[in-house]
Amino acid sequence: MERCPHSKFHLPRPDRSPRFLSESEYYALEVPPIYRGYPVYAPGRGPAGYLETLRQKEPEIVFDPAKLRTRQDWIRAGAIVFRAARTFAPAETGIAQSEEGVRTLNIATTPEGIIPYLQYFVRQKGVVELGTDACATCHTRVLPDGTVVYGGQGNFPWSRRGAWARSHDPRPNMDRLIANQERTLFLAPWVENASDLLATTLAEFVRRFNAMQPGVIAREGTSSVYPVHVPSLIGIRDLRYLDATGLTRHRSIGDLMRYAIVNQGVNEGLQMSARYGDHQPIAKSRQRFSDEQLYALALYLYSLEPPPNPNRLDETARRGQGVFERSGCSGCHTPPLYTNNRLTPARAFRPPAKLAETDQILDISVGTDTGLALKTRRGTGFYKVPSLRGVWYRNAFGHTGQAETLEEWFDPARVRSDYIPKGFHLAPGPIQGHEFGLNLSAEDRKSLIAFLRTL
Repeated sequence: MERCPHSKFHLPRPDRSPRFLSESEYYALEVPPIYRGYPVYAPGRGPAGYLETLRQKEPEIVFDPAKLRTRQDWIRAGAIVFRAARTFAPAETGIAQSEEGVRTLNIATTPEGIIPYLQYFVRQKGVVELGTDACATCHTRVLPDGTVVYGGQGNFPWSRRGAWARSHDPRPNMDRLIANQERTLFLAPWVENASDLLATTLAEFVRRFNAMQPGVIAREGTSSVYPVHVPSLIGIRDLRYLDATGLTRHRSIGDLMRYAIVNQGVNEGLQMSARYGDHQPIAKSRQRFSDEQLYALALYLYSLEPPPNPNRLDETARRGQGVFERSGCSGCHTPPLYTNNRLTPARAFRPPAKLAETDQILDISVGTDTGLALKTRRGTGFYKVPSLRGVWYRNAFGHTGQAETLEEWFDPARVRSDYIPKGFHLAPGPIQGHEFGLNLSAEDRKSLIAFLRTL
C-alpha cells in the first residue's frame, strides 16, 4: 500500500495525512468470495414465496479470474464486483421488507418493482441476507421513467435510510451509540472545534441525516455537517482527481484500483484504518478485494456509458452555448470533458508554495466554503473543477449538494444571507461560491441551462 505515496494529495496538515497499512499487512487481509446476487423487490412486488425460493438455492461463487479470457469477460466480472456487498443483514429485517420504510423514504424502483441499489445473497443454504455497502448502493440511479443507470450519481436515500433505521432501533443508550459512531466515521481531532461537527444525540443525528436528500451522503471521513454529493462514475477514466477535494490523483487504472481499496465500504476501507498522525478511526481492516477483483472493477467503471440524453441542441440550447462561451465558462469547464481537471483553493486557503507553482492548481478561488476542504479527514484545502457532462440526470449541485437543481444553482437569490436552500442545509444561509452566471438575464440563464442539459 505504501509503494505509491504520490497517489494521494496531502491534507492541509501534512503531518495528519493518512498512513495506510504496509504491503505485507494489506496482503494478509482476507479476500472473501463473491456470491451470486438476487434482485430485491419492494414489498408486495416480488413473486409469491420469493424469499423461500431463495432459501432453497445453493451458495454460488460467481467471481473466478481463472475463467476470464477476454476484456469483455473482465468487464462483465467487474459488474459483479460493483454490485458485491460488503455488509450483510438478515433479509427479514432489512429496509426492503418494510412497507413503511420503502414508502416513507420514497425508494425508487424499476417498473417491475425491483430496488436495484441492493441485492439478496445466499452465502449459506437456507439463509437469505440483504447486502449493502456495495459500490452500486451509492452509485446507482433510477431515472423517472424507471431506467437504471449503474455508475451514475446514486439516488438511493442512503442518509435518510440511516435516520429511519436509527429512529426505529430498539437498543437502549442510542445517544451514546450515535456519539461513538460519529466519532469513528467523522472525527478529525486536529480541526478546531471539531466536536461541533459531530452529532451526539439521536435527535440531532436524525435531523442532520434527514436533511440529506438522495444523492448526498455523509460518507466516512466527511461529517454530518459537511456531507458530500455522490459523484457520477460515468466518464471517470477522463478525470485527473477523485473525491470532491481532489484527495486522490487519478493517472492510471492502478490509481483507481487503489482508490477502491481505500474506500471499499464503511467498515473495511483502508481510509478507516489509516493513521492520521496519532488518530486512527478503527483498529484494523479485516477484508480486502483481490487484485483481480480490483482490476475487473476498474475496467467496468472505465467502460460505463451515459444513458441516452433526451435533450437536444435546439435553438435555445445553441443560444446557451453562446452564453457559455462568451461568459468564459470554458476556461474551467473546458470542452470536450467540460473540466480543465485542475484544483481551486477553498476560500481563504493558501496553498503551499510548492503546490501553487504547479499547473495543477488554479491561482484563484471561486469563494467556495471551507467546510469539506478544511474540516474533514478528506480535506485538502482544494476542490476539483467538476465535469459538467451528464448534469441533465444529476441533482445536488455544490460540494454538499445545497442546490438541488441547475435552476437553483443559477438563482441569484442563493447568495442571500436569509436564503433557504432546496438541497442539503441545516439552517438558512447562502450557498457560497461560484457566483458566475448569477448576473445573467432570465433569458440567458434559461438558455445556458438548456445547453448544459445537452452535455
